[in-house]
Amino acid sequence: MDAIIEYGDVNKFILELLQDYDVIAPVEKDNRYIFEQVDDPSKIVHNYDTTILPPVKWIYPNNEVLLRFKLSDLTETRPVNAFRNQVILFVHPCDINAINIMDEVLAEEPSDANYLARRRSSIIIGYDCACPCRENILCFDKGCHKADRGFDILFTDLGNRFFVTAATDIGRKIIEKSKAFSKAGYSDKTGLMKANWERESSFTKKIHGDINRLSHVLKDEYDGAIWEAEGRKCLSCGACVIVCPTCYCFDVVDEVCPDMETGVRYRRWDGCQIQDFCEVATGENFRHKASERVRHRVFKKEVYLKKRFGRSGCIGCGRCIEHCIADISIIDIYNHVMERKKGHGEI
Repeated sequence: MDAIIEYGDVNKFILELLQDYDVIAPVEKDNRYIFEQVDDPSKIVHNYDTTILPPVKWIYPNNEVLLRFKLSDLTETRPVNAFRNQVILFVHPCDINAINIMDEVLAEEPSDANYLARRRSSIIIGYDCACPCRENILCFDKGCHKADRGFDILFTDLGNRFFVTAATDIGRKIIEKSKAFSKAGYSDKTGLMKANWERESSFTKKIHGDINRLSHVLKDEYDGAIWEAEGRKCLSCGACVIVCPTCYCFDVVDEVCPDMETGVRYRRWDGCQIQDFCEVATGENFRHKASERVRHRVFKKEVYLKKRFGRSGCIGCGRCIEHCIADISIIDIYNHVMERKKGHGEI
């Protein structure tokens, strides 16, 4: 279903959404952008570059309570997996592709019941990118600068109005229920084709070589000197994995409430770049060197997940580069290993 909405009618549409859903949307904060729950459409920005944390964190939140228990009777332990319906608004294509990856990974057995319940309660309204949002991105190389699934509704800016595509039944129902939309005509569809062509023309590749060969090239560089070099820079702060839209490692904590009778079990985000992440009960740490952890992060995205699911686990949003205080760049790492391979005349 294709429709049109005028710029001036977008806030009216959001007010309609607020009657039925929690609305999560990008807002400006301290000259950056974040996704947060809103009740006032005027606070929402649609032409943002990228947010500090990705929108998937509203489906996979930090410090999420998994169950509640009674110390005196553990048979009364109750899972916490009922959630309010929410609309996550104006999600960029790269982040939609990240949600697609998380859907696939966390549906694998044993599946993550809480993530899947929140996902079923979440409506995704995407916002097409007209051009690159920042310098340190490689979404075009990854094919994630556009999305063909994973959203219910997609907005594309035509310059004076939005072309709106409904991709699911619930998306179609939302548009049909709203009074803010009109049916798209021939000139609107021509405008969409022009916008798509201009988007494709505005992006450039960042990786020097065939990115489909990256997984194989990395495996050949498993013992390469680059990991020691990057490891010497890494501060093991974990910022790269916390902002990553496809990192999902967590720790589980049981906490007794102040009444000393009840308690909660919750999970908090964890990350493979943090020094004690791989420390086991006997004290051994099987990735105690920063170089090993940096290599593991890259291999997890480009080798291990690709082997399991047939696709890279990186969508090229560039957040890990943007937030690394040690200036570690996966673009530089990828190009280093690709250039070395070229030097050997193998690609």
